[in-house]
Amino acid sequence: MTALVFIALMAFSVVLAFMAKRGVIADSMDDVMVAGRSFGAFMVFFVTVGETYGIGTMIGVPGAIYSKGISYSLWFLGYILLGFVVGYFMNPAIWRMGKISGAMTMPDCFRWRYGSKALEVLVAVICIVFLLPWMQMQFAGLATILRYIGWDISYTVGIGISAAIAYLYIAVAGIRAPAWISIMKDILMMAAIVSGGLVAIHNMPGGISGIFDMAIAHFPDKVVIDAEPITKNATFVFSTIIFQALGFCVTPLQYQFIFTAKSEDTIRRNQIIMPLYMFMYPFLIVAAYFVLVTVPNLNDPDSSFMALAAANLPEWTVGMVAAGGALTCILVIAVSALNLGGIFSRNIWGVFRSSVSQKQAVLVTNMATGASLLISVVLAVMLPNLMLGVINIAYFWATQCFPMALATFFWRGATRTGVFAGLLTGVVAVVVLTETHVTFWGLNQGFVAMTLNALVMVAVCLCTNPDEATNETSNALFAYAAQEEPEAADL
Repeated sequence: MTALVFIALMAFSVVLAFMAKRGVIADSMDDVMVAGRSFGAFMVFFVTVGETYGIGTMIGVPGAIYSKGISYSLWFLGYILLGFVVGYFMNPAIWRMGKISGAMTMPDCFRWRYGSKALEVLVAVICIVFLLPWMQMQFAGLATILRYIGWDISYTVGIGISAAIAYLYIAVAGIRAPAWISIMKDILMMAAIVSGGLVAIHNMPGGISGIFDMAIAHFPDKVVIDAEPITKNATFVFSTIIFQALGFCVTPLQYQFIFTAKSEDTIRRNQIIMPLYMFMYPFLIVAAYFVLVTVPNLNDPDSSFMALAAANLPEWTVGMVAAGGALTCILVIAVSALNLGGIFSRNIWGVFRSSVSQKQAVLVTNMATGASLLISVVLAVMLPNLMLGVINIAYFWATQCFPMALATFFWRGATRTGVFAGLLTGVVAVVVLTETHVTFWGLNQGFVAMTLNALVMVAVCLCTNPDEATNETSNALFAYAAQEEPEAADL
């Protein structure tokens, strides 16, 4: 029954992908990458939370609480909620630049703003380095889920089928397919998490109090926060929360999701309601502690939520939970591959060509999307540990784009030389600090690199003058922000 429900829901997701294309005539890069910038608040909400609350929420959060205790949850809450606040101010600015420039990828923004191919390619490389291990991390989560379906298939076959489904979504309807399927996925995931929390409460004598009484009695170090280690590491903890909250807003996927919105107000309203999704968080905590006190010796803590579902829910419900988790992984893989394909076609291949037709661009994007999925499968099978290690540096690199983005959107005096010098400094500093394990004052190494990045950027910008093209795009951007009609050429 578990496998039957799982297959039925996955098949329905494919039907939704074809429905997403219904009534859409255009087959251009604008349609494939950003759905013609037509999504309202409802669709933007689901496509955005599909990446924000991915497999790390359903599997990673309870797994980390199971193995590390309550301290992990405080860090997670801190950076996610602060990230929403930062995004309230940053995301509308990102949308404005996308609107007036016709940008479809993160590097597009900075090519238009500064007219620098070197900066465009550097940002494109950072995005690709971020996206490949990000996709591999989804495959790792997917492998955890597939173990509970009852299929006797290998890891390689499982992720190969998943990659094929992800490509089918994109080939059928571009970004529209993941957006539509995200609605189904989020309903399943929310139902799964709430069901898991409720069944834990129901099955434990004393309910919530019983769960935490047992946890305090047997695992006090994972329930009570020890002030001493937090005091010793407070600088690192708070600098990490700030650093990751800033990075939350400047990943390449966030740019693409923001560009799908039809208005700036849509982005702002979406940013206000997104924290409501944290409704599921208490259920995750309860589920994690229930598994901790009932199955205290799990070999794989990340399987804690699926272990709860398999042991306490009917088979058809386990199939639903598995489908929600699998779709979470596959959708992030699909949009990551599409984003990577678009970046390759527009910001790597396209940057060295004088003219590219829409048909050529779509073809190259689809080919690059398929290639990125194939590469990610090979990396997941051949070098899984390497890719999981790279994700840390990749996130550090992506977050180095924050000072540049902030200056680009809000500072007229930003110059191409300054932002390039700052970004390059941050990227090199990340590698040096992480490889040498050097720390300063207990701060997060990525935060130190970003601070150095910002200082170099400001110093160089103050010593150089914006060229005529940069002044023109700067005036267009700030005029649009002031509700004036900008005069700017499309990409």
